[in-house]
Amino acid sequence: MTDLPKELRAKLSERATVSTLTVESRYLSEDGTRRYLMKTHDNLPVETVFIPEERRDTICFSSQSGCPLKCDFCLTAKLGLLRTLTAGEIVEQIIIALNDAYGEGVPTPRGTNLVAMGAGEPFLAFEPLMKALGIMAEPKGLSIVPNRVTVSTAGIVPRIRELATIADRPHLAISLAAATDELRDVLMPINKKWPLDELMAACKEFEKSLKPGERFTFEYVMLDGVNDSESQARQLANLLNHHGLQRAKINLIPHNPADPLPYRPSSP
Repeated sequence: MTDLPKELRAKLSERATVSTLTVESRYLSEDGTRRYLMKTHDNLPVETVFIPEERRDTICFSSQSGCPLKCDFCLTAKLGLLRTLTAGEIVEQIIIALNDAYGEGVPTPRGTNLVAMGAGEPFLAFEPLMKALGIMAEPKGLSIVPNRVTVSTAGIVPRIRELATIADRPHLAISLAAATDELRDVLMPINKKWPLDELMAACKEFEKSLKPGERFTFEYVMLDGVNDSESQARQLANLLNHHGLQRAKINLIPHNPADPLPYRPSSP
């Protein structure tokens, strides 16, 4: 835009950025899973995964580059928070994955699901996340409505309560990892700010806002010899029963091991 005055161009450069993600690498697995490492305009990493399934496809996207929460079993936590992504950067991840899988300009296949389970804590990127979901729901956009989206949080209690007040919203999943404060403090230090009783109270409030037939999910990563005993399974059941949570389901997640981390996946 060299036809604009030099002073105006300088001010625009200071106040606005045209942000475009670039694909640095793409890994295609035998099962068709596509893993992307993208970079932001300021050279920060963003990870996105396209997962093909028989009846529908799922795209796992990131809400932040890095993560501030320091979950002890998560490799991304070692990076710390580099930056929260913009709404545009969230949407662009989905567009890149869809274009790669189906071709540019092809309408989004019906049933495509999105999960905010990549890098970052989505509820610490709440405003850009919700803005991105609104953009993607547009009929002239991607036509992916919030009901096709699941957002996973480590337990940001105020945002769980806020989500309960929103009518047109994504599904909720909560990463739990432990059923006692003592262990969860170690595995997920966010628990020191919002311990289990506070988290469960917020979940109960969210449960009351569910429509008929709706449920929400607790995700429980399985760590060998750490949180996978029979007694800990009973603790988990007792925790949910104590707080009267009747519309929650438990999703047991196999741990994805990495060399710097001291954890192994539980045996089948």
